[in-house]
Amino acid sequence: MKTIALLFLLVSTGLLNGEPPALSSPLSRRESDAREDTIPGYIEMSNGEVFPGLLYITRDKRLEIYDVGLKRQRTVPIQKIAEIECSVEKEWMEKEWRFKELASDEKMYTGRTYPCRMFTYTLIFDDGRKLEGPMSGIIFVQPLKKNEDLSVGHIPERDAQRFYFHARLAEKTDAGKQLADIHYTARVKIGDDALQEGIEKAKAFGNKKNAKTPPAKIKQRTANEKRAKI
Repeated sequence: MKTIALLFLLVSTGLLNGEPPALSSPLSRRESDAREDTIPGYIEMSNGEVFPGLLYITRDKRLEIYDVGLKRQRTVPIQKIAEIECSVEKEWMEKEWRFKELASDEKMYTGRTYPCRMFTYTLIFDDGRKLEGPMSGIIFVQPLKKNEDLSVGHIPERDAQRFYFHARLAEKTDAGKQLADIHYTARVKIGDDALQEGIEKAKAFGNKKNAKTPPAKIKQRTANEKRAKI
């Protein structure tokens, strides 16, 4: 049995015929491998929260944007981009519907709504050119810890944050939420100066978020006002 199993292995790998073993696909490389293509910058959300650090996208991937002028999809390497700006083209509350019964085409309104948005992105390249249109993709940010600089490079063991770009954002799982409850990726800035800008903006946002609300001022009433019925 061992001999048969060994022969099967040799035939399947091509070694019996003198053929070299098949090369693994580059897409099979783990995303946890160290990356040498990270770039400094920051990502800002629609609520003002900022995430500075080392930016990168999925290996062997590019950002995809629809070129309205050429009427075709284009792929863009993140290394050529200096800034990405997001504009909300349209936003509304969509009604949630479900089928009334199993195996039925009749739908009924559940009484709930969920937020929907449509976006347009403006890509500003490192040479000043601009490209505007709907875009899709994911950008990862590896945050830098206190006193760290760009020399730390990509650290595979450190969790990176994901930021999504949508042509249309509408999730039925957000039923019951309002538009203000759903934050989206509003801006990306890339470069050494952008990283420092992002660090300062992140500090400012953190200080604002952690600031204590001052106590409400209580109006002092006169003796006559205290006796008056309210």
